[in-house]
Amino acid sequence: MNPPATGWSLTIPIRLWTMLADHLFSDGDEHGAVILAGYTDGPRGTRLLARDVILAADGTDFVDGTTGYRALDATFVRDQALRARDEKLAYLAVHNHSDILQPGAVAFSTIDIASHERGYPALRQITGQIVGGLVLTPRAAAGDLWLPDGTRAVLAETVVPGNNIIRLRPRPAPTPGTAPRWDRQALLFGTAGQQTFARMRVAVVGLGGAGSIITELLARLGVGELVLIDGDRVEVTNLPRLLAAEPDDVGELKVDVAARNARRANSAIQITAIAERVEHPDARDALTTCDWIFLAADSHSARHWVNLTVHRYLIPASQVGVKIPVGPDGEIGEIHAAARLLLPAEGCLWCNGLIDSTQLAIDMHSAADRRNAQYVPDVPAASVIALNALPTAEAVNHFMLAAVRLHDDPTDSASVLHHPRGRDRALQDSRQDPDCPWCTRAGGLARGAGDVAEGAARLVGVPRVQAQDGL
Repeated sequence: MNPPATGWSLTIPIRLWTMLADHLFSDGDEHGAVILAGYTDGPRGTRLLARDVILAADGTDFVDGTTGYRALDATFVRDQALRARDEKLAYLAVHNHSDILQPGAVAFSTIDIASHERGYPALRQITGQIVGGLVLTPRAAAGDLWLPDGTRAVLAETVVPGNNIIRLRPRPAPTPGTAPRWDRQALLFGTAGQQTFARMRVAVVGLGGAGSIITELLARLGVGELVLIDGDRVEVTNLPRLLAAEPDDVGELKVDVAARNARRANSAIQITAIAERVEHPDARDALTTCDWIFLAADSHSARHWVNLTVHRYLIPASQVGVKIPVGPDGEIGEIHAAARLLLPAEGCLWCNGLIDSTQLAIDMHSAADRRNAQYVPDVPAASVIALNALPTAEAVNHFMLAAVRLHDDPTDSASVLHHPRGRDRALQDSRQDPDCPWCTRAGGLARGAGDVAEGAARLVGVPRVQAQDGL
């Protein structure tokens, strides 16, 4: 297990990684591909974001080399380089090595490096973008990046955000030590697993009943940095549901109360508190620099912006919600508590009917404008702390096991639905529209575009999908 590394990284969605791995590691021979990637700043350095993987067909696109064993065909390279130029994407040539002699480690051969030095200066000039090479084994990855300013950089790690987060590095990381306070957790996670949490930056959007529980759990888990986003203040009716909230907290910002409680739980934790709605530019920018996002706000605008960040910046997220239907006569309906996993380039909140375009348009107005237009009904929803604990614990447990690769099934991305009145727990697979502009390559808002698509996320053209259950 490798904790997150500092430096340049490449993130590949699990769907693209599976396709690439099946191609490269199918028969023990050497194969090739090209990755076209967006880019953005990350919590530990610049992140390359795999927007597309183009497999090189053996014998036509990946051929016998003149100085090495095999190489990408010149026509294939030209076509992908021109596409990288036109779409302003990084170009990465990919091939695989065997890991028999060095399990868990990989490096470019001298022939590989010589080919980079012959070809990459010209390729960089053609594209005007980052160009480089990536060599992979099933358990390791190394990269040689040639930057537009004429400098070079190495790739510190390749990240695959799936049901288990895979982190591939050129060689295994040294085994770190851990503070005595984490000893009982390290019995499960190992010292490397505990260090993984310490190096992660995690966002919590919405610091109400659910968000306050998530914040407390993450702090006590040992997460190194939290980004807390909520523009609301504590009201007296919030006190039964906000962990460690006191009567004197009424009127205080929820982010400040949550930050205080997180520091009580873990004095070493770093906090970025943003007292704004998630659509505020400061909040949106902060989300793009995180390793994971917890969405505990129930507005459609919060769902939209987090959903966009997940897929454009390839950051996994968890969405939690509780619905307690109480009729006008006091009759209680079926209670739902949902913990949804949002994986980059998989089915999104739009595809699954969980964002309503009309409600989204309303949410984008200020609270005062919505009240003046009578968009805000004065009907408070039922909420209970113990019910909030169901999906929040589910979501944090999922994050915890994914971060240290302890899930039994690395491909399972189902959401969890609790029906506490019937004591039922069900799994629900996500749906994906093949033409979705948010979680596929269809359109300029698509997966892995990163900062290349900055400014493209307009509400114009938002799909008119109706929400199903409001969770």
